[in-house]
Amino acid sequence: MPVDTQTQRLLKRWRSLVEGEGLQRAATMAWVLWAVGLVATLFVVFAIFYHLHPALVAGAAAVAGWVIAERNALRMRISQWPIFKTYIDWKRVEEDLKDAT
Repeated sequence: MPVDTQTQRLLKRWRSLVEGEGLQRAATMAWVLWAVGLVATLFVVFAIFYHLHPALVAGAAAVAGWVIAERNALRMRISQWPIFKTYIDWKRVEEDLKDAT
């Protein structure tokens, strides 16, 4: 059965999580997002303390909120991966990836 491009990308991502460095890269990205969120939050505090323009404060707060939400979502997916991994039909994944190449 032919596999569309979007499905093929997802299957390759799953395989990299199991065999490659995918899980380590995700954990590293979570730490990077944590640092960016910290900097953005500190900027919001700085901007409020020094009475900078409200639009600047709102923009920085929106960025901080988005980064924090992305980091939390990534950490949740990392923690759920061991459960998902046991329910994936790995034989079918490998067959579909072989058929796609």
